[in-house]
Amino acid sequence: MADVIHVDPPQGMSETKNPPLVYVMLLNWNDAPNTLACLRSVYDLDYPNYRVLVVDNGSTDGSDQAIRQAFSEEPTRIEFIANGQNLGFAGGANVGLEHAQRQRADYVFFVNNDTVVDRPLLTELVRVAEANPRAGLLTPKIYYHDDPTLVWSAGARWVSFPPRVKMIGLRKRDGPRYDLLRQVEYATGCALLIRHEVLDTVGGFDPIYWPIYHEDYDYCARVTKAGWQVWYVPTARMWHKDARSQRGTGTKAFNLGKNIVPFYMRHGRPPRLSLALFVTWAVLRELVGGNVAFVRPYLSGVRAGLSRRG
Repeated sequence: MADVIHVDPPQGMSETKNPPLVYVMLLNWNDAPNTLACLRSVYDLDYPNYRVLVVDNGSTDGSDQAIRQAFSEEPTRIEFIANGQNLGFAGGANVGLEHAQRQRADYVFFVNNDTVVDRPLLTELVRVAEANPRAGLLTPKIYYHDDPTLVWSAGARWVSFPPRVKMIGLRKRDGPRYDLLRQVEYATGCALLIRHEVLDTVGGFDPIYWPIYHEDYDYCARVTKAGWQVWYVPTARMWHKDARSQRGTGTKAFNLGKNIVPFYMRHGRPPRLSLALFVTWAVLRELVGGNVAFVRPYLSGVRAGLSRRG
């Protein structure tokens, strides 16, 4: 049974005239240092009406207790949900999304714990959302934490060949071309502002993508198919602690392969051919890059994904 802790907000915290209520939600799993660093930036946000929710996804290293302890003596607003087991990215996130729905949140800002956010970020996202009622998902400009002007994501788009979702601006130096407020086809789950009507009509992430990978792009596809828009907001900024030099092997490669199957079978254009082309391209990419260890577990994951469909 999930355990929820409420800590009252400080006296004098702004309770202005009915700005939309936003839940800022982080998912923690055995990673207190990054979660605490993210929370410190979240508590510096200039938006006047938000609550912070930490969902611990069955941590076994004591990080859940470390996070509780860090805020137990501070008069700050925080809600903490402890899952009894690791529900994966989608399952853990859905626990928090459902809690925010019960609390009548107007928006949920779901953000990776290994990030640091800019002070105006939430204000900028909500401003654009309020001006565009069909904006169901909104994403900020995301930089690399270790190179603060190098873009990690400025939204994402579908590429026809090889058929895949590609992050816009990945590993590019920031510039005017990434300063355009616009609709995009996809957005990374690293940071998503989700309108409450989307949760009411589309729901949350699909747990079939356990434990992680491809659930965010699946979610964007489902949301847009339901008639909502995905917006990129360049004036909202944040920094992601992504390891650029590391590519997946072992378990990570297996999960990437396994979870690519339901994504392409649902959203590929056409499904089976798109899946085959993407897998071929991914394998060749890793072989050319010298990452031979990636290939065997990745293909094992693809086989497992295909078997699961049967």
